[in-house]
Amino acid sequence: MSIGLAGSEPRSESLLEDLREAILTGRYGPGAHLVQDDLAAAFGVSRIPLREALRRLEGEGLVVISPNRGAVVRSLAPKDVVDLYDLRIALESLAVRRAAERYADLRGSTKTRHAQARAAIVTRNLSALFRLDRDFHADIAAASDNNQLVESLGALWSQIMRMMHAYFEAGDYPVDTWNDHEAIAAAIAHGEADRAVEKLTSHLTGSRDRILASLRAKGDRS
Repeated sequence: MSIGLAGSEPRSESLLEDLREAILTGRYGPGAHLVQDDLAAAFGVSRIPLREALRRLEGEGLVVISPNRGAVVRSLAPKDVVDLYDLRIALESLAVRRAAERYADLRGSTKTRHAQARAAIVTRNLSALFRLDRDFHADIAAASDNNQLVESLGALWSQIMRMMHAYFEAGDYPVDTWNDHEAIAAAIAHGEADRAVEKLTSHLTGSRDRILASLRAKGDRS
C-alpha cells in the first residue's frame, strides 16, 4: 500500500533512514540511478515521501538531483575525502579544545563503547562499529557546550560514515581506533587541550589516509 507524506512523519523518517543506510552500506553504490518507481516498490511507499527523502539526502551530500538524470548517488573521490577531513579536523579540534577547557569526563562512556566495539569486531558488525565511533565523536561535540558546533558536525556524519563504509569493505577495522579514543578522552578529562587536539588530529589523519589508500587502490583517482 502506498503511503503519502501527509500525516505519516514517522514513516517518512523511517524511509529516510532506510534509504540513507542503503547508500551508506553500498546497496546503492556511487553513480547508481535512484529510479523513483523502483524505489517506491522496494520500500513500499508512494512517490511523495520518496521525493522528500531524496531531497534531504541531497542536502546531506549523498545524492545529486538534476533535471536530466534524476537522482544519482554522488560519486566519492579522493578530493572529497581530503576536503571533508580538513573540515572535520578543524571543527573537531575546536570541540576537543572546548571540552578540555571544561574538564569533560567521557572516560566511562568511552570504555563502555570500547568493550562494545571489541564484541562488534568479533562479529564483523561494521554498522555497529560505525555507530559507536560516531557516538564517541558526538559526545565530544556535546561536551563543547556549543550548539552551533554540534549542529555543524552532525551535518557531516552521513558523508563521514559513507567514507568509512567505502574503506572498511576493503579492509579490517583498525584495532587501535578505540585506544586512540581512550587517549583523547583521558586528555580531555585532565584539561590537556593541546594534547587532546594532537591526539585527535593524529587519529583523524590516520583514518583519512587509510580511506584514501583504499579508494586509490580501487582506481578512484579523481
